[in-house]
Amino acid sequence: MLLAAAAASAGQTAILAFLPALVDPARGALSSSAHDFHVASLTAVHPLAALLAAPLWGWIADRVDYRAMLRAALVILALVTAPIGLVGLPELYALRLVAGMASAAIIPLGLLCASFAANERADQARRFTWLTAFLFLGDLAGPLVAEVSAAILPRAPLMILAFGIGAVGAALCAVRLPRWCAPCIDGGDLPAPTLGATLILLFVTIVAGGGLAAMHVNLLVTRSVISLSREEIAWMLSLCGLGMLAAQIFHARLDWLVTMPRRLAGLTLGLMAAALFLFPVAASMAELSGIIVAAGWSSATLRLVTSFWISGAAAPSGLKLGLQHSAASIGQALAPLAIAVVAPGAQHLVLWGIGGLSLALLVSLPLAWRPRAIVKSSA
Repeated sequence: MLLAAAAASAGQTAILAFLPALVDPARGALSSSAHDFHVASLTAVHPLAALLAAPLWGWIADRVDYRAMLRAALVILALVTAPIGLVGLPELYALRLVAGMASAAIIPLGLLCASFAANERADQARRFTWLTAFLFLGDLAGPLVAEVSAAILPRAPLMILAFGIGAVGAALCAVRLPRWCAPCIDGGDLPAPTLGATLILLFVTIVAGGGLAAMHVNLLVTRSVISLSREEIAWMLSLCGLGMLAAQIFHARLDWLVTMPRRLAGLTLGLMAAALFLFPVAASMAELSGIIVAAGWSSATLRLVTSFWISGAAAPSGLKLGLQHSAASIGQALAPLAIAVVAPGAQHLVLWGIGGLSLALLVSLPLAWRPRAIVKSSA
């Protein structure tokens, strides 16, 4: 299951550094504005598909065997990843759309599987942490694997990654996954989040995903302040994944997710806002690298907090996890589209706007969300 999460995220980040060349293989056939529009749109179409599909997959998973859906989604993701580089621009949009729909099944259903396997909330927190750690390990490894694959198969730069995703899907068929919530988490641990708390956590998810997506697209568009090569973009994306992975390892060793979640979310929103405000004024690769790592850490921590607490108490819900993934996809889709349509040189306004939303959520979080900390059992 951990490798399935890594495969889903690797399939998303691996392609990003190649989008500028895939959009305009003739290098100059498109105008700068058209080139940037397609790069941003191809970045947005994946989360846009996830936005629409994730709640549906979660709703279906609450009613049928989610395991068959999970395995089929991995196979489909492998099939649509393999032809990247061998097709034209219209087909590339279609492949990105289907890949987004497949990822929208893999990630929420993986979290649902972790919920089913847990026997208490603290155990569920640990499982969520490790699953999201491998999710971000995929973010780290995806661009690096793609660069190796491109050196071997330059016309199909993601072919080797596609074989890896397919292998994970085949291996998952031989693994026994929990069918239902057999142990059943003790519902007395804490009450389910209120509607207001759920909404504020969904908004946090949107801002966390949108802020990071806006930074990623700023690395890709041709009118960015610091122009980067494909290899440098891949390195920056991997650094972002490293920050995300480091956050999960950090939280796996501490119990802040269950003992002080609101304070953790507030501090992280502040860090995310600082990264968003500083990103447009970064003047060197070293400064940009530090900001990217901080943003990756922040986005990963906020996603972990919201995934865990939105999931509810006694009854793991595929629909709730699907809605959370959909909320993350809203920000990941809207931020690139906003950058695609703003005037040249105005991308920083998108970043600063998301930074302002982060600060607004930081102020409103204590008013709308009052989680009761979980006391870990001494047994």
